[in-house]
Amino acid sequence: MNVIVIGGGASGMAAAITAARAGAQVTIFEKEERLGRKILATGNGKCNMSNARWDGSEYNEAGRAFAETVLSKVSPGETLEFFEELGIFPREDAEGRIYPSSEQAASVLDALRFEVERLKIKVIYEEWIKGVVPQRSGDFAVVSHVNTRMRAEKVIVACGGDAGRQYGCEGDGFALAEMVGHTVKETVPALVGLTSNEKYFKQLKGVRAKGAVTLTAQAQNGEEEVLGTSRGEIQFGETGLSGICVFDLSGRANRAMKEEKRCTMTLDLFPDMEHAAFLEMMRRRLILSAHKSCEDFLNGLIHKKLIPVVLKQCGVEKLNDKAEKITEDQLEQISYMLKHWDVRINGSRPWNDAQTTSGGVELSEIDPNTMESKLHPGLYFTGEVVDVDGRCGGYNLQWAWSSGILAGRSAAAGAKTEE
Repeated sequence: MNVIVIGGGASGMAAAITAARAGAQVTIFEKEERLGRKILATGNGKCNMSNARWDGSEYNEAGRAFAETVLSKVSPGETLEFFEELGIFPREDAEGRIYPSSEQAASVLDALRFEVERLKIKVIYEEWIKGVVPQRSGDFAVVSHVNTRMRAEKVIVACGGDAGRQYGCEGDGFALAEMVGHTVKETVPALVGLTSNEKYFKQLKGVRAKGAVTLTAQAQNGEEEVLGTSRGEIQFGETGLSGICVFDLSGRANRAMKEEKRCTMTLDLFPDMEHAAFLEMMRRRLILSAHKSCEDFLNGLIHKKLIPVVLKQCGVEKLNDKAEKITEDQLEQISYMLKHWDVRINGSRPWNDAQTTSGGVELSEIDPNTMESKLHPGLYFTGEVVDVDGRCGGYNLQWAWSSGILAGRSAAAGAKTEE
């Protein structure tokens, strides 16, 4: 029996290794000159490979039930055992994120690559697949861009999504899926920074603050909908916002903007205080700071670069005036802004900056128990090519491992049964 895996990234290597261990003859087609380049960029180079605190809610609403089924078949615990067999010793941080003990993504990639070599999995580099053609005999013809043509009993499409174009991710799997009749949900960047036209962002580059964010979308008929909330570090950039809590909501924001909805990100820089209590604290602070300048009134409360922006947005133009000149109305505006800072979002950073893809092959056309196509038995989809995406924290790599292992296991078992 032979299995072709299209794509040598995280899910592709997991699928190939699992199928080869089960006795299949496996070939990987990888369009780049080496395997797993994108793995090296994960977790800021440390490879946040999983998370111990998953319950399914970490995935997009459309893919949540599907992901839960897959992860019940190949759990994070089983995935860690898979890597421990390869020599990777996992280490969990205080928030449940799991990294290799070496804290090097290269360690994870090397372990996978060594196993590919040990199992004598054939890898064809620098060829991308332009067609997967179902045959009357029940197998498939796989054709590359240089017209390399191979037959396979089983084909696993694991060539990633659109995120990370610099690593060769250009949505090839979506085109292959559509060629054989699958539906592909339109893709947008996810886990990516969001942009804004607000001019003050140019002076806020490099500012980081702890807080909470709420994403709201307004339709053309005026109806508003809260798309989600998140909490963590907020990063201010020259063109907009980033940070983990912003990343977690970015896919929803990009999808809403595709639907021509107006998106607003509301920042709460003091989420542990109710607004009334925060305002009362600010009144006491102003009394104690009456002799200071308006600018110094906020010193020690928020990042220094934020102070002139907040004051000017709330009508305090002369920053060197005594704080006692701040009116009650201005104080209320300052307090409100620090709890409800509305930022109009007009777009996102490009695909090269996105960590994952929102959208992909329609889930109703895939069996979550096997990752097999319901339209073409013997064809499987894994990882980012499927319409499942998770928030930051190792959940997307966990999805890649689980879906890849499940597809590899299913493909090998299916071929063995037929044989």
